Amino acid sequence: MKYREKILSVLRKIPLKYYGLLGITLLVVVSGILWLSYKKNESSPVKIAYFLGGRTSLLFRAYVNNSFEKENVPVDFITHSLRDNDNYYVLPKNYDAIEKNKDISKATGVELLEEMKNGKTDGSTPGESSFIVGALQGIPMVAVAKLGHDLKDKPDHAIIFRSDVPIRQSSDIRGKTLVSRRAGPGDSVFLKEFLRSEGIREDEVTIKEQIDDDVYQNKLWNGEIDGGYYHLTQLDDMVSLGRAYIYRKLDWVNPELSQALLVFRKDFVEKYPEKVKRIIRVYMQQIRYEHNLPSEERMKDSEKNLRSGLQMEKEFHGMNIPQYDMPPTVSLDLLNEMQELLFRHGEIDKKIDLAPFIDNSFVEEIYREGNY
Repeated sequence: MKYREKILSVLRKIPLKYYGLLGITLLVVVSGILWLSYKKNESSPVKIAYFLGGRTSLLFRAYVNNSFEKENVPVDFITHSLRDNDNYYVLPKNYDAIEKNKDISKATGVELLEEMKNGKTDGSTPGESSFIVGALQGIPMVAVAKLGHDLKDKPDHAIIFRSDVPIRQSSDIRGKTLVSRRAGPGDSVFLKEFLRSEGIREDEVTIKEQIDDDVYQNKLWNGEIDGGYYHLTQLDDMVSLGRAYIYRKLDWVNPELSQALLVFRKDFVEKYPEKVKRIIRVYMQQIRYEHNLPSEERMKDSEKNLRSGLQMEKEFHGMNIPQYDMPPTVSLDLLNEMQELLFRHGEIDKKIDLAPFIDNSFVEEIYREGNY
């Protein structure tokens, strides 16, 4: 009350003819504060919770090249290391840092969406199954573009077995120990669907799920497990060295179900549509650039495009790393098909309409602008 009385006392001493000027001055001051706050928000980096892998590596190449800054939309990729879930950091724009630290940027899609849900980031790069689980949880989010995905004729995934574990027919799989890596529920579901396609019940094998990347390679290498669902960049060395063999490339479901998505909080999209559009434009420009490179450049072993799984393209026993479409629209049909698999294998207990969680308008508008 004392401060109120002092303020009123000062105001009483001001002649009435100056009240208009005082009001204008206050209006200018308040407007200036709001403008500075707005400019700060406009220039602040967009925070995207990020996992570094084959389905998101094209985004990383744009990130390293400062392509987002050139489009006047600075971006920070927020991530954590493989076994350090609590400590998030900004991913360095440095290929050497990635090469030296194999555990860098290994958050799961579920963890990435949790950071976004809690308001710590504006966007995220989850896989298809983590996205569906997030939608079922009611996370207010929108998928605005499809990132990398497996190819129908050259998938990025396969079932492999140790060389000393011969599988000549489906019945030979019974009694074996199989593994899938630490990720969203997608890898686990693809492994279980493989067993179903082979006529093998889950209780006829031992399944080890959510195993860290390096551990699930080592377990096969040292004989602790017999085989499992592996990514190309984690099976190629073992197959090349004769320690394992490819039993079946991903063909028991549509390989394109395996995909990643660029997702933003719904309120961020509504408040900053121009930022979202600029980020997607950078992404599409990077796709266009890489699509126009000659094949030998896309497959070349070089510092720019073949560091720590950052290949643009690869050929290995009829397999390839994930690729990127133009235009990169999100497919509701593919997500619905994946939702059916998650429901079939008990990863979710109901199905919902995913359409409200998808917005392809940004991609479609940029694509109509031409030069793509």
